Amino acid sequence: MFNSHLNKKQLLSACFGNFFEHYDTALFSFLSIFLAPVIFPNHDQMTALLLTYAMIPLGMIARPIGALVFGYIGDNYGRSKALFLTLGGMSIVSACMAISPTFHQAGFVSPLFFCIGRILQNFLASGESMGGAIYLLENTSNEKKDILSSIYNATTIGGILFASGGVSLLAYLQMIDTGWRFLYAIGSLTGLFGYLLRKKMKDDIYEPKKRNNKYSISNLWQTFKDHKTPFLLIAITSGFSYATYSISLIFLNGFIPLVTNLTKTQMTTINTFLLILDFCALPLFGWLSFKYSREKVMLTASITTVVAAIPLFLLLPHISIIGVVLVRIVFVLLGVAFFAPYHAWAQSIVPSHARYLVISLAYSLGSQLLGGPTAALSLWIYQTTDTILCTSFYWLILALISSLAILATVKIQKTLQETRYEFD
Repeated sequence: MFNSHLNKKQLLSACFGNFFEHYDTALFSFLSIFLAPVIFPNHDQMTALLLTYAMIPLGMIARPIGALVFGYIGDNYGRSKALFLTLGGMSIVSACMAISPTFHQAGFVSPLFFCIGRILQNFLASGESMGGAIYLLENTSNEKKDILSSIYNATTIGGILFASGGVSLLAYLQMIDTGWRFLYAIGSLTGLFGYLLRKKMKDDIYEPKKRNNKYSISNLWQTFKDHKTPFLLIAITSGFSYATYSISLIFLNGFIPLVTNLTKTQMTTINTFLLILDFCALPLFGWLSFKYSREKVMLTASITTVVAAIPLFLLLPHISIIGVVLVRIVFVLLGVAFFAPYHAWAQSIVPSHARYLVISLAYSLGSQLLGGPTAALSLWIYQTTDTILCTSFYWLILALISSLAILATVKIQKTLQETRYEFD
């Protein structure tokens, strides 16, 4: 069993890495409307924007591959070695993005450069986000795991907020046309600071056991066969968690103006408030998870989603802007309640020797394949059925399956205890 107390350098290193990773990956999404004419100046505005948006899903391919690579390194050579590579690599990629050429300077090389940058960002990020949480909680005493899981998740929102705020400020100052490079440079320096901090900290408490470290398909396959149930549960719940955030912070921005008289501008303004609420609420739900158990808090969130999703969606066309804000607050809080203790929960069902690989890949696949299509699928369902009643069906099904996944946790934890695996 792990039994350690976290020091400040370890806490800062893990949180800095997660903050930077989400700042870096969110930055391109927020900059897309401004980068489109820079990367594709020979196309009309709509086509240029579509081509730029097409770069965003590249993470669906890169993240699972990165999870395999860094998961293997983290489990076989130590967490800190994998995290050392991911943060250093992300800092270098951000620096390259800051000096990337425009189409007028390099022709087709410009969009190719940005595509490669997006692929590398997501490849490295898949090892940083889950790996940082694993490193943080393995070096944390049991009574603090849920709270630190929520704080770690708060740095996720912090990174996204910082990216959004930076883009908004430069756009307001009318400096975005050239200032976008400055935002990537800030990200690179932030990553460099975290890299240097990580370089000086002590190694993680996890020590890889003596085993066959040969990298092969058969070894990887055996790992997933041995832990197929936790892998499936983590993939399902990560899909629901991602879907909940997608519904509350992405889908409703475009959906509500379709069914009400409210504007996209109003929805965007509300979105900023919701992100701040999310950031502030995460530690609270981390504390509640510690006090009442993480499984109870997560199960309450998923079951409430099953019960409330359809009624709340049906209310949307008939309520004022205050009502819309309240509904969106409920959706955000459901996502916060489920995700706050998520890392602590996931680590409790996977033994330490396979934890980095299993959790990283399961989260990457679940969030991208199950959670990623939520907004598009929900809109397609509404367009096809022409009824709000059915719009939340996909989200509701994910919530129901996730509830069953959380209920299955107790049995897995009992098995780990009986086989004396290290999983704290």
